[in-house]
Amino acid sequence: MKKYYVYLGLLMFSIFGTDLTDFALSVWILDQPEGSITIYSMIWFFEAAPAIFLAPVIGGLVDRWNKKKMIIYGQLIAGCGSLTLMTLYYLGNLVPWHIMIVAGIGSIASMFVFNAFYISTTALVPKNRLVNAQGASSTIHSIIQMGVPILAPVLYKLIGLKNIFFIDAVTFFVSVISFSILSFVVVAQSEEKFSLKADFLVVKEFMNQKKGFIYLFSFFFLTNFLIGLITVLLTPLILDFSDEYVLGIVLAVVGSGSLIGGIIMSSTKGIKKPIQVVIWANVIVGLTLCSFFIQINPYILAIGGMLILAMFSISGIANDTFFQTVVPVDLLGRLTGVGTLVIGAAAPIAFLLSGFVVDKLSNIFKNFSLQILNRFPGTSITTSIIIVFVISGALLTIISLVYRKNKSLQDLDRLYFTELNKHQKR
Repeated sequence: MKKYYVYLGLLMFSIFGTDLTDFALSVWILDQPEGSITIYSMIWFFEAAPAIFLAPVIGGLVDRWNKKKMIIYGQLIAGCGSLTLMTLYYLGNLVPWHIMIVAGIGSIASMFVFNAFYISTTALVPKNRLVNAQGASSTIHSIIQMGVPILAPVLYKLIGLKNIFFIDAVTFFVSVISFSILSFVVVAQSEEKFSLKADFLVVKEFMNQKKGFIYLFSFFFLTNFLIGLITVLLTPLILDFSDEYVLGIVLAVVGSGSLIGGIIMSSTKGIKKPIQVVIWANVIVGLTLCSFFIQINPYILAIGGMLILAMFSISGIANDTFFQTVVPVDLLGRLTGVGTLVIGAAAPIAFLLSGFVVDKLSNIFKNFSLQILNRFPGTSITTSIIIVFVISGALLTIISLVYRKNKSLQDLDRLYFTELNKHQKR
């Protein structure tokens, strides 16, 4: 476990720089005269889509290649992207489409890094401690999520975007150098030659043997789409009726939800039904989103967002623990890759759609004088975003309650319990 924490700390240090830059870029983009929620959401699309669409290829290569080298080279490429954006900004030539290209390349590099580390976790941590390891990861990440929103606005004003890019690049390169020096755990690799068709057939055979995975993937696709609709909208929502300092405070409180979820899961003795945990977490998220229609202000967004992120953290840890327990390590990359393509495609589609829908609704509401528009602060943008939140929340709740009764998903929980007991008896 000690090695796991060392490697995890290095990756989180790198993530700190990335999150700092992402926050500063969000404020910079929305501050531009030509900035719009559509452009903002398109950058989110390019930050997710390339890696998702290439996920089966990446997963197949991760199963076959040296994990340490992938972590090093992936971070190196992402760090070069930050230096490129810093140079363009310094020369006064930075425009949104530059960010989209660099974000797309960075998303592919990051997927290599985190898939490689995700699979390596199975060799670093005993199966009965995976929940604790994932909980620790979530806790550290949540501390970053709490600190960055407070620190980023101050740094944005004091040192500017150019120097924030520089900090990002430094965190990447420190992590790269450290991983290069440290010895890394040996992880099982598939000896099969790379074949995308063969990989799909292997994954298909595995899923046919365990039917519940098909229902699980369909559930994740639907929930990822609905959550993707609201994920990209929190920052423009707050900035519509407040400023970047209030945004930072709200996001810091929201980030504490991940800390709470991580602490809960890292201290638990284990979970018996991870899939049911995931489903109930989504029910709570859906109900929380619906409640925003009653009233909205920074306090309510902070508390509601904190609860939502706590549920995301608990759900993510339960899901990761399930996959790392029941899926053979030499197949984990390929199954994750196919799953990322099938499930993950929902999020970038939602990112594009959410910005378009909000801009259209906002333009419609400008021409109407309705009582609903007066119950929320800010402009018609706030009202439009809240409507998207409520619709997404209602659908998320209904879908989760329907899937909760699915017998094949209940079988997956029994499979998890069986595999966990096998390991403990060894």
